[in-house]
Amino acid sequence: MFRKRKMDNQQQAHHFKLPDNGNGNAYSDFFSSYDTDENFYEAPMTLAKVNTHRQCMNDDPTRSFGRRIQSLKMITLILIPCIALAAVTISSLVKDALKFNQANQVKETVDVGIKFAKLIQTLQIERGQTVIYVSSGYKNVAFKSVHNKRIATNEAIEEIQPWPKADIPVYYLSNVTVFLNYLNNHRDNIVDIENTTVANELTFYSDIIAYILTSITTRLHKARTEELWNDLVGYQMLISGTEETAIERALGAVYFSQSQLSQSQLLEYYSKLQLGKMNIKAAKQYSDFVKKEYEKDIVILAIFKLLTKLRNEISVNAPHIPSVIRANLWFDNMTVYIGQLSIMQKQTIAHIANNSNIIRQEATNNFIISIALLVSVGIICPLLLYLTTTLTRNIQLYAINLADKTKKLDRERKKTDSLLCQMLPRSVAEQLKHGKNVMAETYDDVTLYFSDIVGFTQICHESTAMEVVEMLNYLYVQFDSEIEHYLVYKVETIGDAYMVVSGLPKKLPKNQHAIEIANMALALLNIIKTLKVPHNPDLVLQLRAGIHSGSCVAGVVGRKMPRYCLFGDTVNTASRMESSGEASKIHCSEASYRILTSTGQYELQPRGDINIKGIGTMMTFWLIGKMVNLNSICI
Repeated sequence: MFRKRKMDNQQQAHHFKLPDNGNGNAYSDFFSSYDTDENFYEAPMTLAKVNTHRQCMNDDPTRSFGRRIQSLKMITLILIPCIALAAVTISSLVKDALKFNQANQVKETVDVGIKFAKLIQTLQIERGQTVIYVSSGYKNVAFKSVHNKRIATNEAIEEIQPWPKADIPVYYLSNVTVFLNYLNNHRDNIVDIENTTVANELTFYSDIIAYILTSITTRLHKARTEELWNDLVGYQMLISGTEETAIERALGAVYFSQSQLSQSQLLEYYSKLQLGKMNIKAAKQYSDFVKKEYEKDIVILAIFKLLTKLRNEISVNAPHIPSVIRANLWFDNMTVYIGQLSIMQKQTIAHIANNSNIIRQEATNNFIISIALLVSVGIICPLLLYLTTTLTRNIQLYAINLADKTKKLDRERKKTDSLLCQMLPRSVAEQLKHGKNVMAETYDDVTLYFSDIVGFTQICHESTAMEVVEMLNYLYVQFDSEIEHYLVYKVETIGDAYMVVSGLPKKLPKNQHAIEIANMALALLNIIKTLKVPHNPDLVLQLRAGIHSGSCVAGVVGRKMPRYCLFGDTVNTASRMESSGEASKIHCSEASYRILTSTGQYELQPRGDINIKGIGTMMTFWLIGKMVNLNSICI
């Protein structure tokens, strides 16, 4: 059965027509449909390159150290913007807190300024009336005004509740009671007993006012902010100018209550006049609000001409008849003028307080927003770190799994390559793997070998199918191992038939293909003589072989289990050499005979002319063995 099938296949082989898909070969389509494109086979190589690069970068996810490096990189990428955002937020918090504190300081200064404003005004008026009283020679008409002003001052002091805590280096301004006692002691024990001078009174009251103004000025310097700087300086200049003008008022009253001012008094008057003007002018230059309020004050504009006239009179310091009435006229007009300046002070401090509240509210809002942002960063950053760490760990696990599968895939690819190269020549397999068309190719110089087992049909009748399979596998394993030593290619096995070729797919120089087949045939003949059938050790196996040299066509045939097949008369002739041969002999055609005899290495015997089925009469020979080289024998 096997014999008949083998003969039929061999007789029909050279009549097959190679299938064509229109572009030269149908087999590249077959292999390309089974993941044989370049990307598939080059993927392990690409992954290997990537892994090499990752190892150089120390972040190979398949290694513990590499995974830690990757996690550190991801955490760093998350931490950098989070830290930057936190730093910006903290910086904004500090700025907002600073603005808030500055706004609070301004508010405290404003509160202190408002509380002391009326006290300063009443002290200035009391100072002026006291100076008039002393300079008039302690006249009763002047004392009544002094007494009324003292009451107004006491009321202004008592209204300051609670007393502001100020860094004033004098004990008498520590609280209301001490201050009232200090003032009353001076009034009762010095002024009322007529034991003082104009200069002493000016110094006494001016020192008190100066200490209060110093406290306010110090607070203004501490609370000075960029947004309120001009208005705060303007306010400071305004209160300083008002104080200088108030001293000018007192000295002017002295002039009218006396015949004229002394030289020192005149110099002091002129100094206070100029200082008052300069400070008020500076206040208008620094603060647009002060300038606007001053220029629109109708009262100041109305009395300014009269005050200018009186100031000029005082500056001339001409002798005149003392007059308390004229002194009070001067004093009252100046008081109106100073009163308007005090009103402007209140308006300015209210303007500053309003802007300070706006800044304070903005700082509060920004502070709340910054706090909320910082809290958000504190919540989101750990959440991002957790999510990133989890995601990185999952990616690393996926990478490890992918690397493991890639290794398995590479192993399976190598197995597939090995199996494919067992089915097809390596050069043909490589072309098919890369999607190239494998064209049928003609080879002019090849030698084919066919062999089968003598009496194989009888052996099959006497053995089970499994025993036959085991016997053939045992035999072919020995043959396959042996032919590895020769430049030959095993084409196929059909039943007990064994087909080998030399000279393709790799072409050999000159007549080397016949030499390779001859040496292999002799070796296989010797091997089978020593083999024992596994299930029947007493059975002696005999091999019948045939060889023939010539040309043939080779190509891949079939889409299901494709095979590398040979076509042409050379194949048929080689097959006939085997089928018409004898047991334990190698039947050789005349073509192979001529090649082998030309080498001078082989012993061949003529068999004579025999009739070959399907071919006709042929002169054939027996390949006996290799000739002995006498040069290699030592005597």
